[in-house]
Amino acid sequence: MLNRLHRLGWNEWFLVLAFILTVPFVNPYIRGDGNGYYAYVRSLVIDRDLHFENEYRHGDPAFLMMAFDAEGHVRPNLTMPYNYVRNQWAVGSSLLWTPFFLAAHGLVLILNGLGLNIPADGYSLPYRWLCALGTALYAFIGLFLAYHVAKRLTSPLTAMVATMGIWFASSLPVYMYFLPFHVHALAAFSVSLFLWYWLRTQPMRTLKQWGLWGLLGGFMVGVYYLNAVLLLIPLLESVWSRQTGVLDSTTSGRRVNVLIEGAVFFVALMVALVPNFVTKWIVHGSPRSSGYEDRFFWDSPRLWQVAFASEHGMFLWTPVLLFSVVGLVLLWRRDRSLASILMVTFVTFYYTVASYQNWHGQSAFGSRFFVSFTPVFVLGLAIFFEESQTFLSRVLRQAEGKVSGLLPAAYRLLPSGFLAVLSLWNIGFIFQWGTNLVPNRGPVDFAVVARNQVTLVPQRGPDLILRYLTGRGQVVRELEQEDLIESKDYQPQR
Repeated sequence: MLNRLHRLGWNEWFLVLAFILTVPFVNPYIRGDGNGYYAYVRSLVIDRDLHFENEYRHGDPAFLMMAFDAEGHVRPNLTMPYNYVRNQWAVGSSLLWTPFFLAAHGLVLILNGLGLNIPADGYSLPYRWLCALGTALYAFIGLFLAYHVAKRLTSPLTAMVATMGIWFASSLPVYMYFLPFHVHALAAFSVSLFLWYWLRTQPMRTLKQWGLWGLLGGFMVGVYYLNAVLLLIPLLESVWSRQTGVLDSTTSGRRVNVLIEGAVFFVALMVALVPNFVTKWIVHGSPRSSGYEDRFFWDSPRLWQVAFASEHGMFLWTPVLLFSVVGLVLLWRRDRSLASILMVTFVTFYYTVASYQNWHGQSAFGSRFFVSFTPVFVLGLAIFFEESQTFLSRVLRQAEGKVSGLLPAAYRLLPSGFLAVLSLWNIGFIFQWGTNLVPNRGPVDFAVVARNQVTLVPQRGPDLILRYLTGRGQVVRELEQEDLIESKDYQPQR
């Protein structure tokens, strides 16, 4: 372990330092969907059952309104046979939190044995803090793996800059630090692990590696159902290999191998999904029932809105992602197979989100669904910057003798400067969103956003940050009441 730490380059250490410095911003706040994701580990460890009514009663005000009527009874649409309550959320997040939850439970029992009186109920601060820190740690590991994926095709410096850019200029920090009990940061980690292992084991995997990749694929889906779209990758890889002749698919022996590899992958995938199947079977009466009642409108996707709507459009709210997608297109010049597979997967994921009835994510910062694609966006952004620098370098060589000698050095700093501007804008925007200066739900007025960035954010930011770091519980309760008022008037639109 120590030898591995010694082998880390300065770029890796820079990422580690950035993570350590941002850990104080982690907020142990269970909100909205987070109540459903967290319910599994809390109920299984503390109550040793899967009856979630008591877990749901710990929810934030908006969640309580969704789960219970005015008399405090579970709403009929959530009632399942045998006193179970519907839980549509995947179980994978709770599996990831389990080590942190058990560590917190053990710590609480020890401290209580020493005379303290900390509720060993799964909701006191030690539980929420350790699980929230676990989310941030998993997200960082996902970013670290994304950095190594990008470093395969770009320089270490470019990969590091791109990682920092997606880290702080996308929707990720909201779900990594401020809403750690939502699934999205954990979904990004699971996708990073799946992609990293895919590229690490190319071009010829052993059956054991196919099995492990299948387990990672099942784990990825078990964390977040929408991640199932990324299971296109092994299929597309096989198709691409056949078409390009990378693998000899003309012999019957090779065809048999492909079938065996696919079977091993699929069986491992199903094994990894067993916890999800079992819990859904117990709660909903069928392993095939996720519990979701939302619809997909495949014949009328909101293609433009997902990208550019003022209601959480991904490129309008987090413009860094537009450059990442351009980078995926430019990747074609370096690795046609990888570019094709990632672009087809991204387009399919995009179409799926656009077809979803809640494509806007309701209460969300940007398009939260695409946080899963964090490692792909890191790679795309790194490629975009290297290709841009190559183009600028060519232009400067052609203009040699006509431009200042400072320009070659200056253009190398452009990516860092550009991402610093995007990151500062994003952090200010997150501040506005988190403090209800702009709506959490529905469209926002970007003229108001821009004006707030240069007036209210500098004025209110320092004081609120200090209050947050020294007493975030009170800050969260204040913002929670403001959000509750907004949620009562919100009507989601397709």
